[in-house]
Amino acid sequence: MFVGDAPDLLYLKDTDGDGKADLRKVVFTGFGRDKAGESHLNSIRWGLDNRFHLSTSLSGGNITAVAAKGSKPVSVRGRGFVFDPRDWTKFELTTGGGQHGMSLDDWGRKYTCGNSQPALTLMYDDRYIARNPNLKAPKAVVDVTPKGKFTKLYRISPPEPWRALRTRLRKTGKFRGSDEGGTPFGFFTGATGITIYRGDALPKTHLGNAFVGEVANNMVYRANVAPNGVGVTASRADQGSEFLASRDIWFRPVQFANAPDGSLYVLDMYRELIEGAAFLPPEFMKYLDPASGNDRGRIYRIASEKFTRRPTPRLDRASTAGLVALLEHRNGWHRDTASRLLYQRQDRSAVPTLRKLAAKSKLPEGRAAALTALDGLGAVEEGELLIALNDASADARSHALRLAEKRASDSSAVRAKLAGMTDDPSLTARYQLAFSLGAAPSPASAEALAKLALQDGADSWMRMAILSSLRRGADVVFQRLASEAKFRKSSHGAALLVALAEQIGAAGRDSEIAVVLKSLSELTAKEKPLKQKLVKALVAKQTGVNRERILAAAGGQASAILDEILRKAKATAVNAKAKDAARVDAIRSLRLAGFGVARPLFAGLLQPAESPPVQAAALESVAGFSDAGVADLLLGAWPGLSPKLRARAAETMLSRPTWLSRLLDAVEKGDIKTFELDPARVQLLRQHPDKQVAARVDRLFVDARQSRQEVVDRYQAALKHQGDMARGKAIFKESCSTCHKLEGVGNEVGAELKGIRQRGMAAVLLNILDPNREVKPEFMVYVLETKDGRTLAGMIGSETANDVTIRQIDGSAVEVRRVDIKSLKSLGMSFMPEGLEFNIDVPKMADLLNYLNSID
Repeated sequence: MFVGDAPDLLYLKDTDGDGKADLRKVVFTGFGRDKAGESHLNSIRWGLDNRFHLSTSLSGGNITAVAAKGSKPVSVRGRGFVFDPRDWTKFELTTGGGQHGMSLDDWGRKYTCGNSQPALTLMYDDRYIARNPNLKAPKAVVDVTPKGKFTKLYRISPPEPWRALRTRLRKTGKFRGSDEGGTPFGFFTGATGITIYRGDALPKTHLGNAFVGEVANNMVYRANVAPNGVGVTASRADQGSEFLASRDIWFRPVQFANAPDGSLYVLDMYRELIEGAAFLPPEFMKYLDPASGNDRGRIYRIASEKFTRRPTPRLDRASTAGLVALLEHRNGWHRDTASRLLYQRQDRSAVPTLRKLAAKSKLPEGRAAALTALDGLGAVEEGELLIALNDASADARSHALRLAEKRASDSSAVRAKLAGMTDDPSLTARYQLAFSLGAAPSPASAEALAKLALQDGADSWMRMAILSSLRRGADVVFQRLASEAKFRKSSHGAALLVALAEQIGAAGRDSEIAVVLKSLSELTAKEKPLKQKLVKALVAKQTGVNRERILAAAGGQASAILDEILRKAKATAVNAKAKDAARVDAIRSLRLAGFGVARPLFAGLLQPAESPPVQAAALESVAGFSDAGVADLLLGAWPGLSPKLRARAAETMLSRPTWLSRLLDAVEKGDIKTFELDPARVQLLRQHPDKQVAARVDRLFVDARQSRQEVVDRYQAALKHQGDMARGKAIFKESCSTCHKLEGVGNEVGAELKGIRQRGMAAVLLNILDPNREVKPEFMVYVLETKDGRTLAGMIGSETANDVTIRQIDGSAVEVRRVDIKSLKSLGMSFMPEGLEFNIDVPKMADLLNYLNSID
């Protein structure tokens, strides 16, 4: 048995049959933990690849394989974790996401969920993305519930007693706020344990459904999962009610299991409280027992009324032939368990029977499971793969494509078959084909990818899959697609050509660049906008000598186009009569010029007379240069910048050592006052990785911080004042909207605030003033250092196998390619800064709390 027990993944074995594990080993270690206990590794699932898959949740971690002596820890933040139970010396990473709950359907598609996201799916395995480091891919995690968090829920349980207690205290004046009391949420706030039903004890209409626990509403939600392009949609299955709802407010369905008898098991954690202590008013804790329910818990079995329970088979005692027969069982538990045991036993006597089953099973899942078992025994033959690639089931063909990737490099027949599958009638099979063709790059595979682009390129996911397979051969595909006038004139065709040009430019191979440059001369005069986009894309990732080399190789054509782009950009950027959107786009194009050329323009664009979007675009663009003069430019513009723009200018100057030094020089001289820098940013500077910088900051800025408890105690007075809601809304916009969004104002970076009143304002006040008391892993501050000397600090907004996006304190986002990252580490502190009391005094806090308390 493998057991997740953060920070470890354990292996436990009962060797003498007494029901207790007498063998205990740590297999992998380093998994993250969070104080609230919500974000640990979970959901260990057996996959169609003879591997265990598990969710690393929001905590991630830096993992070491204990058996691999001397191995360095590997970050699994935001990733899925895959391991071979027969080899404990290594592990693999794949696409990940979600909080608690991860499930695989019959064909290996992964589903996850998060507190406010009942059903997410993973659109690709990011090993495909990682093989092409120049590919910019969208997040793999997609919300497939039409209304997401705000799906209407039909709760039947009464309000929790602590909510009723809050109402009574409010009525008697012992606790601030209105006396309307707590009400059922009615929307997702505690989604957990998503599981795809794969059994045979419920009606056939339930097969493939997604079941999700909602611990805050004491219910289980069911969704029909249906194909939607290359993805899926999970829509409400039960109209006007829930699949399972309880009047017992201790009912907390946190996880599910497809059972041996075909039924669905529901794991009920059964606790009085599901909220973290940080989300409850501190005054309430003397009335509540947070541990109430630690000695309880239930497991429910759900089956149809006519179901007759069958005994659980002892498959560990089954013969190898018996296990093979179970691979075509209707119940997914039997197929999974038999597959796992066949892989564990490594009994090659199963091969002949498996070959027969792979070819002749009436169940598509059975044919796929047999092929997987053969693969686990190292016994898949070329002929069997070729037959499987012609399977009548599109899902079985997609599975065969994944297995064929291992043989594509060595088998000309397999390569030829893959290249000939572009006419497959199934879009999902063609989507998998676009990934699988990259396993063995060749002229034939490049031609196949071009054909897929021509017929399916309107789908953005298909374009991404095609690009993932073109670390080599991008020039062949580009040339083929550019020769098709109808394709390149379509919006999706132009988008793919531009993406290919950017990928080719980033790779920097002269022969591929030459193909793009040659195509420029073949475009018509009416296609001038496309020419310009292609040139911009080609040089976007190159600077200095490399850019000049590309332009020189074009024989003057690309230089002329680039000169025209810059000439128009300069004119539009300074044209006060042009719309802001056009000016912002032009300002971003100025990054293609040298800093010396663009500096006078940026100086003018940062003047107070310019609109905030124009000034912000100028700050964003200058951050992309590395010249020492950037700091002087920004310091010169500083007096005329608004507080928000100063914050962005400060983030820019703090990103490079020479610029940071100039900023601190200005503070030391008094040109910039210490109070002009955000206290939250000063706090981060005190944690600067360069100890000399941290020491200098300590000297320049008076540390007026108090202990968090002293601040919290002093601000309790804000809970006793009524406050003004209108003023509170203005304070939210000024001090909180950079990271939070309410009523259409702000940015959705930090925690969700809708329904925040349910926590109670005492708890909200504690979260505001002492954000580090309980920090969820996804809201930690990280410091990212690039190979060219840039340092960024902020929260990880999103990440893929190739890119990391840092959300900075000023609200801006910076995307960095992983190949450009030198180091990335957590500071162990909340993205929400301490020190808001410097900007919000007690009366203002009362106003802010009044506004937050008005939000349902």
